[in-house]
Amino acid sequence: MLQVLGAIMSKMEVKTSLLDNMIGVGDMVLLEPLSEETFIGNLRKRFEHNEIYTYIGSVLVSVNPYKSLPIFTADKVEEYRNRNFYELSPH
Repeated sequence: MLQVLGAIMSKMEVKTSLLDNMIGVGDMVLLEPLSEETFIGNLRKRFEHNEIYTYIGSVLVSVNPYKSLPIFTADKVEEYRNRNFYELSPH
């Protein structure tokens, strides 16, 4: 039975989600347990990986990186054009 299940799963298309590659939690609404410590820790973890934007529901929190980041290029603008709110990472 395990061999059959393995064969079926190997033929299935593997889809990844935005959450698979996310550093920390991109929306603090999903942070558990929610405390001041975990909130600040999540912002710190994301900041250390140059992820300066984090949602809290529909509110966008930005942490000043004090350096230039390649996040406002023409390619990035095009990537986010006509996308749904949660379809891509906070930006």
